[in-house]
Amino acid sequence: MTATPWEDDQRRLAKLLSDMAAHETSLLRDGTRPWTWWLDRAVLHGRRHGYVNTLLIGAQWRAATDVRSYADWRAAGRQVSRGETGIRVLSRAGRPYAVFDIAQTTGLPLPPAAGVRSRVSGEAVRRLAGELCRGGEGVRRVEADSVAYLVLSWLGLDPDPPVFPVNAFWAGPAAGDRILRTARRVHDRACDPSGGVLPDAHRFFRSRLKSSWVPAYLDGRGFPPPVQRRRQIGYAPDAAHALIDHLRSLGHGDEAVVASGLARRGGAGRLHDMFRDRAMFAIRRPDGTVAGFIGRRADEAEGPKYLNGPDTDFFHKRELLYGLHEASEQLAAGARPVLVEGPLDAIAVALAEPREFAPVATCGLSLTAAHLAALADAADLAATGVLIALDDDPAGRSAAVRAWDVLSRVAGPLDLARLPEGRDPAGVLAGQGGAALRQALDATIPLMDAVVDAAAARAGGSLSTPEQRLAALRAACSPIAARPSGAARQVVRLAARTALPAPLVTEALTDHLSERP
Repeated sequence: MTATPWEDDQRRLAKLLSDMAAHETSLLRDGTRPWTWWLDRAVLHGRRHGYVNTLLIGAQWRAATDVRSYADWRAAGRQVSRGETGIRVLSRAGRPYAVFDIAQTTGLPLPPAAGVRSRVSGEAVRRLAGELCRGGEGVRRVEADSVAYLVLSWLGLDPDPPVFPVNAFWAGPAAGDRILRTARRVHDRACDPSGGVLPDAHRFFRSRLKSSWVPAYLDGRGFPPPVQRRRQIGYAPDAAHALIDHLRSLGHGDEAVVASGLARRGGAGRLHDMFRDRAMFAIRRPDGTVAGFIGRRADEAEGPKYLNGPDTDFFHKRELLYGLHEASEQLAAGARPVLVEGPLDAIAVALAEPREFAPVATCGLSLTAAHLAALADAADLAATGVLIALDDDPAGRSAAVRAWDVLSRVAGPLDLARLPEGRDPAGVLAGQGGAALRQALDATIPLMDAVVDAAAARAGGSLSTPEQRLAALRAACSPIAARPSGAARQVVRLAARTALPAPLVTEALTDHLSERP
């Protein structure tokens, strides 16, 4: 297939950026620039970007302080100013894309950085960095010193830069990304926002699993014990104070337990466990640390099927996706993200096709711009797009349509899995097995088809009058305009659905597009 001019331009830009990063690395290796030059850029950008992109950001805009993607700034309540030129960086797949410094944006002020509640000393940070770093003695020392410098800087401790050899012969993506990964791990350990409450609660839930109804129930639905262990599923006992009493015995104060979203105060001020008699699934941040939990009740029990913990200072349901950390390797390898509703659906998709699909769950919430930004950080969405596999019931179909407002900005393909009527992925796995679920995930329709049909149905009703048909046409123009690349297919479909001439449909869509800002 012949490449388009745009594709040729992208390849040339990717080559230019790769050459620029290689040149910056050569300056580090021959001593023209000290290794601390890169470390200082990594202090600013290394928690969001990898080695190569910290170089590219520093080379293009040395004064940049907070660099994020367009979607990330939107999720933070800020807008890139009109006419601003992006800083060009590279995705994991080597494709160029634009990021912007905070100086190029306007909008809501960013919330102040939360105070670090680290109980770890500078010496402990250095010791942990030394334990986690690998390689020969010389390189290991360089990496350990680099990791410690980054972590102490991120903690706001203003460390003195270590002394390194003049020629940074180790410089390059392998060592740079390894240093950044290790630094993020050490930093997260050093400032666990829950003060250790969440990890201790997770261990408690897991220790109670075997004596509960959960293992047999999950096994009967197609999730055998090895899967339960791998996913670290737990159980919250059916008792009002079981977890609270356990956490108190470990020295955790009541306020810390409440702040972690694990307990609530009753009318008399006494604490009660937030989760009771539920299968427990840990929701993790991208780095793998536990941010909160979601609990599933037994089928015959009362109450909501899934219960989310409350939002806390470090657990924001509208930003976190269940399974994103677990699917990170598949996403990095090019697997297609599959958007599902709950944890069991995510695990079912992972069992049905672990290589091709990487499932993530919104845990009953509508997809948000922050969810999409988190997913875009882990996957090359321009290449993979997104597959939606929500319940095939009115609520699931409505959720898929609502997701269009967020997903329409994704450059890659957007599809909707055709699940059996009334079933979700976990239900298909339990009732028909993994082969049937794989078949349903492969049998897709474009998401735009479902969105356009829903818009036309809401506005046009029975389409029995000219007025209804024109109303359906006008309503369908809005979702089509969000992704004009699919317009030709939708013109044909709308003309057939409304019995209106295709030229009239095209004219209405053209008029709608011309009215958009």
